[in-house]
Amino acid sequence: MEPFFFKDTFFENARRIFAVARSEGSASGADECQDFVVLIKPDGGLHFVMESPFSMEAAAIHAGARSAYRVTRLRDGVRVEGRSASGNCILEERNPCRSLLPDQALYPITSPLLTSASA
Repeated sequence: MEPFFFKDTFFENARRIFAVARSEGSASGADECQDFVVLIKPDGGLHFVMESPFSMEAAAIHAGARSAYRVTRLRDGVRVEGRSASGNCILEERNPCRSLLPDQALYPITSPLLTSASA
C-alpha cells in the first residue's frame, strides 16, 4: 500500500515563499524590518503589496486574491503568515545568536582607573 501524502498548494506556496524570504534576508544583511504582502490571484498571478496601510485580509479582498502571505524580515529572523479560505499558517525562523547576543551594550563598561578613589 502506497503512503498517502496530502499536498496542499496553499501550504506549499507558503513554504516556497518562506524559503525565498529566508535566503534573501540572509543575503541582504539588512538590519531594518522589511514587511510586504504577496497575493495569489485566481488566475495564478502574483501581486506584491509593499508598505501597505491595509491589512493583509483587506488587500486580498481588494485584489480578489484567493490567498495572501505576509512576509516580515526582522534582524533576528523571518516570518511568513499565510491566509486563505482553506486555512491559516505561520512559518517562522529566528536566529538565536541575534536574539541572545544583541549588538547593543546592556551594561556600561568602565575602566578601573576612572573609578578608583585615589588620584
